[in-house]
Amino acid sequence: MTPFISRVRDERGASSVAEMVLVAPALLFALMLIVQFGLMFHARNVAEQAAQEGAATARQFDGTEAGAKTRTLEYLAALGPSTLQDRGVTVSRGAQTATVEVTGTVISVVPGLHLHVSESASGPVERYVPPQDHK
Repeated sequence: MTPFISRVRDERGASSVAEMVLVAPALLFALMLIVQFGLMFHARNVAEQAAQEGAATARQFDGTEAGAKTRTLEYLAALGPSTLQDRGVTVSRGAQTATVEVTGTVISVVPGLHLHVSESASGPVERYVPPQDHK
């Protein structure tokens, strides 16, 4: 009778281990997805802030497209050097408005998942308006 009791004791917890083997990868994958989407939102914020900084530079009275692009890339390098990869910056400055668009790919934590980010900012170009005489 002793062998029967020891065998019952040996099998205790076997279902817990089997459940853990099945559940642990799913929990790990869910955690990785949470981190991945957190990184995506962070990358969106970085791209948006860089686009706004570039647009502010392009909107200046003496602003240029090249100066705005340089400022945007500097800002991206300072804020998120590795968060936003394969970055692209497009600057358009006309007589009335200036627009900066920042694109890139979010660093991947989940294999095979590639998320892309695109943010833009625009505003009116500063210009000199001579004062009018009021008579």
